[in-house]
Amino acid sequence: MNIGAMSEFITVQQRSSTVDALGQAVETWADVASMWAQAEPLRGREYFAAGEMQSGAEVRFRLRHQAGITAAMRVVWRGTAHAIVGTPIDVDGRRRVLELMCAAGARDTR
Repeated sequence: MNIGAMSEFITVQQRSSTVDALGQAVETWADVASMWAQAEPLRGREYFAAGEMQSGAEVRFRLRHQAGITAAMRVVWRGTAHAIVGTPIDVDGRRRVLELMCAAGARDTR
């Protein structure tokens, strides 16, 4: 993997639950790791759903292998949250490069 291609800074976040002052559960996102990655936008699209125009984008992130990243997490890149779609891929099977297929705008990534 070309380290020079890792020019984008991303943050991996995990959903967590906290309790507010009224004792109600509040869902938030907590940072798990921040790192340099290679971002490769694959395609963008617009579609009509729920009576509104929606947009989505797919991005492939390649980064140094990080244990513990799952499909239940999300990636924040350039201020936009991207849901991890599918299982993270160990590209060469040697735990050196991890590939994350992500989608923005199409899922609950607030």
